Amino acid sequence: MKESKELIFFVCVAFCLLVPNRSMAQATSLFFENDSIDKYIQQAIENWQIPGIAVCIIKDGEILLQKGYGVRDWETKNKVDEQTIFPIASVTKTFTGTLFATMEAENKISLNDLVKKWLPWLTMKDKLYEQQITLTDVLSHRSGWKTFQGDFLNTETTLDYATMINLFSKIPPAYPIRTRFGYSNFGFMIAGECVKNITGLNWNEYLHNRFLIPLEMKRTLVFEKDIIIDTNKVTGHTVINDSLIVLAPHKIEPFSHGGIYASIKDLGIWVKVLLNKGSFENKNIIPESAIEKMWQSNTIIGKSKAADRELYFKTYGLGWEIFQYQNIEVMQHNGAYAGTLTSMALIPRLNLGIVILTNQDNHLLHETLKWQIIDASLQRNAPDYTFSNIERQKKRNAENNTQIKEDRAERENFSINMDFIVGTYFCDYYGKAYIQKRGNEYVLSLEHHPQLQGVFSIFKKDMLTCTYNQPMFGTVQFPFVFENNRVKSFKLFVDGFVEPDGYEFRKLK
Repeated sequence: MKESKELIFFVCVAFCLLVPNRSMAQATSLFFENDSIDKYIQQAIENWQIPGIAVCIIKDGEILLQKGYGVRDWETKNKVDEQTIFPIASVTKTFTGTLFATMEAENKISLNDLVKKWLPWLTMKDKLYEQQITLTDVLSHRSGWKTFQGDFLNTETTLDYATMINLFSKIPPAYPIRTRFGYSNFGFMIAGECVKNITGLNWNEYLHNRFLIPLEMKRTLVFEKDIIIDTNKVTGHTVINDSLIVLAPHKIEPFSHGGIYASIKDLGIWVKVLLNKGSFENKNIIPESAIEKMWQSNTIIGKSKAADRELYFKTYGLGWEIFQYQNIEVMQHNGAYAGTLTSMALIPRLNLGIVILTNQDNHLLHETLKWQIIDASLQRNAPDYTFSNIERQKKRNAENNTQIKEDRAERENFSINMDFIVGTYFCDYYGKAYIQKRGNEYVLSLEHHPQLQGVFSIFKKDMLTCTYNQPMFGTVQFPFVFENNRVKSFKLFVDGFVEPDGYEFRKLK
């Protein structure tokens, strides 16, 4: 039964995507009459435990599918529609990269400008980097910072933009500049802060005026106040121990690296304009030269797998991943934050665009569905990886659960006076952290993350487990340094998806 459903899906999608332009209206009609993709997505929602999803498929300037499925919130059961806004997370980088390419095309900047030219107050610990880093470097992930380096500083924090950048600048880069790829959210934050001095407006203000107003993208929100009061937006969810969990509302952070909220209808406009060489309703909104510039490869990422498919070569342009698949170029970006996963892919040669938005962060559907549509558009008789990917996800979740159980079993039988860890700690890059005894619990609190707390338990010698109250930050182990039965320091970690590196905190008292 499952196999027949998938066959129908493939046939339907392939027919709709490959039909000549003159038959597009008929194809679109047949597409919905068959309704196989609706059935596929409804089944996927159940299989992956995804509350809500929105999908847009565009071919040759026409909308083949633009629709919301499921619910915005598992508790309220409010429906997803084409106007529901999702946090698109790092898909925001496609807007920021396009904005900078456009500013160069309009002679406002050169992408070879030093960041220092537009942020004269930026002071880095490494002066060589400070005098070398260009706008292209920070927008292409080649500035020398490791993937996610410093991201704990900008996740759910009370710090303002400039303060975060100043603190981050104290952290030494991991690699020589322009030697390797390191996915840096801070690079895009630094670029976003440059916009203020280039244009006189903040990043979100200029983006709104330059792109969103002329493109009539009224359901693409970049201002905190607008996002907060909007009543048609999704809630983030995750899966823990095979149970769907509704996440508490997260901090609204309209940053240039990942802060846009948008509807599937608006993102369809964005995709159509990019595929149409920047034109919207017979007006050129984005210079064609800017689109060409942002899709030029600046940084080599290397070889990767596409949902269990063969290896392909991947690079990074200005806010866009670029890779070869079946001898065609695919431009894409994914996003993940606070219980959501999103995906955008464009294939200019096929005049094809795909956008997938979901409000659950523990699945592979956004990748699986994207690749099935791409394979169908190429008339490629590729295997259906839907159910194998579901099994892969289940296996990964089971392995994580097993590891947690094994970690518990490995705890050594020793005694430690937990009162030793109580005190105030300081990190050069972050600031203060506090460990207090509250009843029978030892609780971590942080100066710049007032909503984030962690509870300690003994793991093994010189190592304590910290369980955060926000699932995004995870359950992790902290190494403590003891000296003469007193704590000298500890190293703070969060879930590796937030930031893999730790922060050393020295005890003050």
